[in-house]
Amino acid sequence: MNETNIQKLLKQWTILINNGERISKTKAEKNTDGLMGRIKRTTGQPVVFDLETHNKQKEIQKSICQELPQWSDIILSEPEIMHGYSWTRYDFIELYFEHFRMVVEKLQRIINRRTIV
Repeated sequence: MNETNIQKLLKQWTILINNGERISKTKAEKNTDGLMGRIKRTTGQPVVFDLETHNKQKEIQKSICQELPQWSDIILSEPEIMHGYSWTRYDFIELYFEHFRMVVEKLQRIINRRTIV
């Protein structure tokens, strides 16, 4: 069975999520108090520890939106973890990347349903 372009993009995104989490934790460790230090900002856009991964992710999301425009709201969604709570860097990074893992899993279920029907 040949992989579709969407499946390839979802695999790339999964790899990027895993690498981004690892790189973000490594970079966050270098801050005062390391991974157990708290994120200072509690409103607005989530803190990004690895801009390169973030930018690559945006490219993949854009490509998936072209393939699945009806699901662009899910694909482009952002985690809402900044609202009023000062997470530890470790927890914040895990929650941030877990959001995108859930998005990929949801999209994979959607794709699987389409191929079964």
